[in-house]
Amino acid sequence: MQLTHTFGYDCEEIDSLISENTLDKFLRKLVAEGKKQDPDFYDPLTYMGDGFEWFVEYFFKVLDKDHTLTYTSDYYPNTDYDRGIDGRGISTLDGLPNVIQSKFKADPNAYLTNKDNISNIAADATMNEGLQYNGKNVIIITSCKGVHPKHAMANVHCISREQIARRVDNNVPFWDNLRTIVKEQNAK
Repeated sequence: MQLTHTFGYDCEEIDSLISENTLDKFLRKLVAEGKKQDPDFYDPLTYMGDGFEWFVEYFFKVLDKDHTLTYTSDYYPNTDYDRGIDGRGISTLDGLPNVIQSKFKADPNAYLTNKDNISNIAADATMNEGLQYNGKNVIIITSCKGVHPKHAMANVHCISREQIARRVDNNVPFWDNLRTIVKEQNAK
């Protein structure tokens, strides 16, 4: 498996970030390393967001064709201009294209709101991708609790920090495989 998000190549601390076997430890290290970044070189919040998007690429590729949480097959990250879509795939529910937005928040107890521009993905999906929003082809994956229950986007399929952790925490093969991929990619 090849990870294409540039964070895997740009991050000098990548081995340290993935040295543990839980999502919480990965995210805590990501925040700590992000705070160390020189804002003139790599904006700290951009660093954290890129790190989470890199992790999400791996998560979706490992869970390819999952029909219980991601509902996505053939995931690949968006390398074009970012207007809200961070990745694309095929919905396992209807075989049609779907779009994925990764949203990083350092606070695990926070909700996504308008401040996080979460409506951008629906706008981009319908206006630029030609998708007819149906609740299963727009997915938000986040490092927090999810979309605020009173937000207009509350009915999109949202994968929360808790749901991610349930699949990856202490899942030794998941983390060992990621470490192997990083080692092989960094050897090139």
